Amino acid sequence: MAIQPGVGYTFTASSQGTNFSIQTPWGAWAAYPQDDGHPFKIVNVYLHTSGGSTTVRYQVQSGTLNNLVPLIDDVITGTEVKLDRVTAGVANPPTGELVSSNYDATTKTSYITLRAGASLTTNDYPDSDDTTNQYPVIIGANVPFTPDSNTWGFLTIGSISVDSITAPTTFTVNQNVTGSLWADRIKLGTDTAQYYYARI
Repeated sequence: MAIQPGVGYTFTASSQGTNFSIQTPWGAWAAYPQDDGHPFKIVNVYLHTSGGSTTVRYQVQSGTLNNLVPLIDDVITGTEVKLDRVTAGVANPPTGELVSSNYDATTKTSYITLRAGASLTTNDYPDSDDTTNQYPVIIGANVPFTPDSNTWGFLTIGSISVDSITAPTTFTVNQNVTGSLWADRIKLGTDTAQYYYARI
């Protein structure tokens, strides 16, 4: 049986052996577009002006915390929805919004934070009931790594800094988390609960 050259590969045979190559005629690897997306990436950040005031709006690519897709307060619907929302069979990610109270007054930075709590009924962490306050949610916080407590664990997935809190004209995005997460909550005696995270 003879193998003939085809699209994406070449084949040669002679008395000295055979050669099968998939490198030519393909182009260099750098010529192909690279997808730099990842779970919990802060994306589609833009300035939104309405009624004379300007805010920063953003989206977060879907990711999971212990296999749970977090919620975010969607400015369009005014409700908390999961990051992986689908409408009529098409991806329709929610959009968060940062107002002046979401920024640190000195650094002009809002820390995009993943907050989750233990179930008040089963003590499971994080709470898997998306109708409770303890279910994982993405929030804009005015402090980095809000101190953990027995009620909440916090992890800053990234930040958005602006030139002005009340009337932003430029912004800068920084990313801390680059994948979905697995978390553990450890509570010993009267000590404050400790939270540990690993990228998966």
